[in-house]
Amino acid sequence: MAFSSIAKDFNKESIVQAVRDFEYYTKQELSQKTSLSFPTTSKIVDELVSVGMIKVLCDKRGDTGGRKAYVYQLDKEYAYSLCIAVAQGSLKAFVINMDNEMKSHGETVIKGDISAADILEFVQAQLVQFPRIRSVVIGVPGAVHRGKIFLVDGFSKLQNCDLQHMAAEKFCVPVAVLNNMNALIAGCGDNRDENIACIHIGEKGPGCSCLVNGAPVSGFCGFQGELGFSPYDEKRTFRDIALGGYQDVEMEQYIGRLAIQLITLVNPEQLMLYLPTGTNRVDIGAYCRRYLPAEVIPQIVYPDSYEADYIDGLAKTGVHLLFAASNKYD
Repeated sequence: MAFSSIAKDFNKESIVQAVRDFEYYTKQELSQKTSLSFPTTSKIVDELVSVGMIKVLCDKRGDTGGRKAYVYQLDKEYAYSLCIAVAQGSLKAFVINMDNEMKSHGETVIKGDISAADILEFVQAQLVQFPRIRSVVIGVPGAVHRGKIFLVDGFSKLQNCDLQHMAAEKFCVPVAVLNNMNALIAGCGDNRDENIACIHIGEKGPGCSCLVNGAPVSGFCGFQGELGFSPYDEKRTFRDIALGGYQDVEMEQYIGRLAIQLITLVNPEQLMLYLPTGTNRVDIGAYCRRYLPAEVIPQIVYPDSYEADYIDGLAKTGVHLLFAASNKYD
């Protein structure tokens, strides 16, 4: 019985993945695409139609006037994901469908130190407004290990908070709590062979994230990317300088030293530098070439889209959770 259930779940997942491109398919085409037998394909498709995950339409392709074949399409509005961005003094919500399309966005202002209770209450309000939400992703500006926030500046009530477990237990949907930089890099890679690094210069210090051969790197406990703890000189860390308002430091040298660390450790093809608004763009490539061979200098870009890229990474993670949980839909 257990093996039969596992096989059924595997076959169901195969069908869901086959229609994930939101194209139209006949049952015969899905049988061929998944290598499942036609009876098995037909039964699973009918089950997915009955719960509303797949839509059934009349096929107009090659219309010869005979009996119409039915075609099937994944309903992108069947389930939504809720993405929450935690920031100083506010919580932002973004609701997306299964095709990563924005359905709603909103923000609430939180006075004082944001707590887990504030976040859970905000999530609850979104679930009431959008009952189709089937996954939740929460981005926080701190170090996260398996959903537990163990290092975060400016959010004392979130320190050592196992937010992922709390939210999953309360709402009974898949939940992911991510470091903001790991969420950012999740939105960057579409190719499994990509090697990309990102540096974000924030008010409380620099953070980084990396894709190595298309896979995000987080380290054994989620501390990867906390470049702020690296020494800048004999007396200060990069984080100390940021908390001091970047006083008495040349930004070219500050950013250049960070870039060299990443280039020597990760050797990315592309380095994305997210700088604070109003910061002059310095030629980091020229700075790096003073110390590194020209052949290893990556393409360096300066996106102005930190928040949009961050939200996109949360959204992609949310969609991934939706499809990973597709066997549990009924």
